[in-house]
Amino acid sequence: MTHAEAIAETLAGCGVEFVFGLPGGEVLALIDACRRRGLRFVLAGHESSAASMAQVFGQIKGVPGVCVATLGPGATNLVTGVANAFLDRAPLLALTAQIPGAAYATMSHQRVALDRLFSPITKRSSTLGTGDSRKITLSGMRLASAPRPGPVHLALPSDVAVQECVAAPAMEEPIASRYTGEDALSKIAARVNSSERPLALIGLGADPSAAAAIRALVNRLQAPFLVTPKVKGILSEDDPRFLGVASGMAIDRDIMETIRAADLLLAIGFDPVECDKTWFADVEIVALDSVTMSEGNYRPMEAIGDIAALAAALTAVLESKPWPEDLLSCRRKAIARRPADPRRGLSPLRLIEELRSVFPLDGLVTCDVGAHKLLMGQFWRAYQPGTFFMSNGLSGMGFAIAAAVGAQLAYPGRAVLAVVGDGGMLMMLHDLAVIRRLNLPIVIVVFSDSSLSLIRVSQERRGLPNYGVDFAAPDFAAIAQGFGIRALRAESLATVRTEVDHALAEHSPLVLDVPIDPSEYYDLA
Repeated sequence: MTHAEAIAETLAGCGVEFVFGLPGGEVLALIDACRRRGLRFVLAGHESSAASMAQVFGQIKGVPGVCVATLGPGATNLVTGVANAFLDRAPLLALTAQIPGAAYATMSHQRVALDRLFSPITKRSSTLGTGDSRKITLSGMRLASAPRPGPVHLALPSDVAVQECVAAPAMEEPIASRYTGEDALSKIAARVNSSERPLALIGLGADPSAAAAIRALVNRLQAPFLVTPKVKGILSEDDPRFLGVASGMAIDRDIMETIRAADLLLAIGFDPVECDKTWFADVEIVALDSVTMSEGNYRPMEAIGDIAALAAALTAVLESKPWPEDLLSCRRKAIARRPADPRRGLSPLRLIEELRSVFPLDGLVTCDVGAHKLLMGQFWRAYQPGTFFMSNGLSGMGFAIAAAVGAQLAYPGRAVLAVVGDGGMLMMLHDLAVIRRLNLPIVIVVFSDSSLSLIRVSQERRGLPNYGVDFAAPDFAAIAQGFGIRALRAESLATVRTEVDHALAEHSPLVLDVPIDPSEYYDLA
């Protein structure tokens, strides 16, 4: 068995179904080995998209997603997608080719030190060839899934790929204990019970599998809760104790007032990587988590272990701590916003509300980065765990459409919606080819305003002229039709509703190019 075959065998044994990527001559042996093992190869239009597809597929399935790229430019193109998985704490195995080992010291063409390139954005980066590739691949898959999940990179020199892989004796890697003991949990329980207005804050470390235990804890505490964008839906956002999304989304000042109204934050899986400011280092926080998040000035009182088990144990000893109804009512009003009357185009907030009203509760939504992200993160209501996906730790444009592909492949029978800005759409038009080729019934709604509005708003608030942010947006509907996808420019909410209803009923792909009035971004940012 060759190293390429050993890798493919190991991936199949781990339950991998798809491999996402772009082929290159140096990686053909690996791709063919995957084919022979029954792993389906999904040809992406760009390596970064392949990583995002794999990331979301892996998050949904609970098995690390796998992406493949060739050496040189293929590997460097993969970097943004891998970095996104790293900062979004998503399980991913990134496989790249590399210069033949025998020629590496001499051959400078396309030579990049991939171990050094990927090390800062992965949990581990290594080159295969000096050990048992089965064992190394399996170890990488386990590491990618271990708390906090994240990407692992393996480079496969093209000559090593076709050489015989010699099996090494099987050895179990020791798993480091992450449990801090009952004493830490007892201290947290005592601090929560002594507080007057605790506020629960649920973050991306809270896996959907822990949702029931977290719900029981919040119900016992009777206190309000916030979520971060990456975990929207972990508790239903129609709960009267839901007080919004922290942090960095729309109406952030109001969310910070809610946080300041509490005398203690009970953080459950909270990860500062989602915060664009360091407020979390200046408030008192007690935390339940699977790994320590202490770093710099952030030093919470922590209980480390399985989050569901920790939540269940804490629930058993908590006292009820409801907030006064007048304070709760005040904070609820802070997250209620009426759409503005647009002067041109549609209100982005009204468009979000319209999409929410027509989209199934169990549908999967992916959101790109831009001004619309702030509104989607705050005002899109999520009712079930694992139904909302956004690039937030890295906040990289171009995520949503590729993420939607991964989501749709993971759940072929469920509705998938991608919400993108026109800037992000321009970056990732090539993903339409994947949607058409695989006939994926993804609905894409483009918020079109011919500008990078998030940066435009920032320029104006700093007293700077608008420069380098406006562009001539193309006719996205015509472009999508050129790919063979039903598409049109929707200039009314009635058209949006009718067309989305039709696409969902027909289980067919759709692109809606929707002109919006960006002035609302200034009021809600």
